[in-house]
Amino acid sequence: LSMNSSGSSKDNMLNYSVNTGYTMQKEGKSISDIGGYASYQSPWGDISASASANNDSSRQYSLATNGGFVLHGGGLTFTNDNFGNSDAIVLVKAPGAKGARINGGNSTIDRWGYGATNSLSAYRENLVNVDIDTLENDVELKSTSATLVPRDGAVVLASFETDQGRSVILNMSRNDGKALPFGAEIYENDVQIGNMGQGGQAFVRGISDAGELSVRWFEENQPVTCSATFALPATQQTVGSSQTLLLDHVTCRVNNLKSNGIDNEKE
Repeated sequence: LSMNSSGSSKDNMLNYSVNTGYTMQKEGKSISDIGGYASYQSPWGDISASASANNDSSRQYSLATNGGFVLHGGGLTFTNDNFGNSDAIVLVKAPGAKGARINGGNSTIDRWGYGATNSLSAYRENLVNVDIDTLENDVELKSTSATLVPRDGAVVLASFETDQGRSVILNMSRNDGKALPFGAEIYENDVQIGNMGQGGQAFVRGISDAGELSVRWFEENQPVTCSATFALPATQQTVGSSQTLLLDHVTCRVNNLKSNGIDNEKE
């Protein structure tokens, strides 16, 4: 008689199984046993452990690790992959992109912004991809792929530019009731952080907790600006399952436009 149970985590990084059995021998003696196994694909390599025991004083235990590492100018980077002497290895640098998978495999970017894998073919064009769906931080990658042609046994660097500023979606309107034009540039402290989208929504990155925004555009070949003060609430609302914040009801006061005979600068 035996029973088994097994399972895995949602991301398949953790797998486990448990078994138990009961055996009746001819001599009338019965033996019962129990055992278990677990494996985990950690950022530092694969780890597995097993244990078993029975009522006949038999005990067995095992522990195994599997993986590789790359020592480089930015530190020491561990990976789930096993490296051979002739493997072509890519060291991926993507600051802040913790958790992003490399080439759809088990290797991920660590907390220091590095990851490594040997899923390359020497002397051929290889496309190195970074999967943004598994990002743990609020980070924007300027690009998510790079093409490399490594030599046999080489370690090549693929560097990805990132923007680690906080992202916010603003629902913004003008104080005169008109819509802010699509494509208008949004600045904070004279640094552009985004553009107006459709329907009065804007996506910005690198915004402060509180301050003043300046929106700039042209009407009839004349520069127009409006200013909006803002403060992110203590209880912050996010967009869906993302880490992007949502800020509603932001009013932008037009600074240098006469509308319907009213000079906004004199209001």
